[in-house]
Amino acid sequence: MIEAGLAAKGVIAALGMAALQGTIVTLLAIVLVRAGRLRPAWQAAVWLVVLAKFALPWGPAMPWSLSDAIALFTSDSGSGGFVIVAAKSAAPATPALGPAIGWLVLASIWAIGTAVVLARGVARYRATVRAARAANDASPAMRQLLAELAARVRVSPPRLVVGDAAIGPYVVGAFRPIIVVPPALVDDHALLRAALLHELAHVKRRDALGRVVQLAAVALFWWLPVVRIVSRRLELARESACDAWALESGDVSRPTYARLLVQMAQLRTAAAPSLAAPHALDARITAVLGPIVRPRLGAVHKLALVAWAVLALGGARSATAQHAREVCVYTPEIAEALRHAYPEADADQDGVLSHDEACLFQAELRKRPAEEVSTSDHPTPMLSEPLCCNCGESEGLSTPLTTSADLSCQDPGVSR
Repeated sequence: MIEAGLAAKGVIAALGMAALQGTIVTLLAIVLVRAGRLRPAWQAAVWLVVLAKFALPWGPAMPWSLSDAIALFTSDSGSGGFVIVAAKSAAPATPALGPAIGWLVLASIWAIGTAVVLARGVARYRATVRAARAANDASPAMRQLLAELAARVRVSPPRLVVGDAAIGPYVVGAFRPIIVVPPALVDDHALLRAALLHELAHVKRRDALGRVVQLAAVALFWWLPVVRIVSRRLELARESACDAWALESGDVSRPTYARLLVQMAQLRTAAAPSLAAPHALDARITAVLGPIVRPRLGAVHKLALVAWAVLALGGARSATAQHAREVCVYTPEIAEALRHAYPEADADQDGVLSHDEACLFQAELRKRPAEEVSTSDHPTPMLSEPLCCNCGESEGLSTPLTTSADLSCQDPGVSR
């Protein structure tokens, strides 16, 4: 029970740090989006990276990532230097049972919440897929229109069906997409054309895969409001980006597209990217009737997006890689072996080699030429390891050191 509690504590601590890092990435994204006045496609990409940070808390270690910077400043030995490994003078204390049970309960609540949110999301998605597959196929004329528009957008034409009259247009399926339109659009060629271009934009952008990342992030951090805020911002930016795609890719007038948004906002949305999203309708209509916005990302934008992904998704390096710290090893056993091999190291001749004496002797020994220091007569391999913080410095040690918090090192040491 105690071991399981300690394991749960470690998991909770790791996820808590991931929540902190994701929140900081979110704040940076808010500044980036507002300061740069990014177009919708850019915003959607930025917010998707933020959700990927929450969905994938542990990324590959990268020296320039945000996680590495946070770990560097929150490390117990953030100033760099050395760590002393002291001898075990007593058996470690046994952790209390009460805190262990508390950590297990907390981890269980977290896991149950994640499972519930994930199960509900999957169930809604499967119900949407079943409804789309069971819907009636569109007429040949509608399928011909879809094929023409798909060729213009440069995607393979997906299946087109006519769904529930109360649900707005949507596309479902990551690998075999199905576009579903309500009966109200069947007889209105202009609105149907605009709606199909919008849904084809979702297919072109592979937004179905992005929603998988979105669900994973919301499920893993179901208790964190920041994740839901980012999820809503992503949905709005994604729909706005598809609006821009539709206006650029087909012969659709802006007033007609705005009328489509108003009409479809009166319908319900499905558990998939949907044109009928009612939130921020005014902002979408304003953008549609405003200046033309380029929906695609250029090569420079893609390089900048890669840099943002590296900054946000990269993991922290190990403490040794961060600080290039050298481990200082000192135990009474090593001191006794050193005293037997080098009696002169015991400066006060009290029969006990203190920490200071061991460090000072090692520092003195390292000043000698290599040919004068032979271990053939005195086999002391422990001298190849640093015994104290300032070993190798001419000043030696002025005070004994017992913990890494007391270290004040001048020599950066050797990375191990």
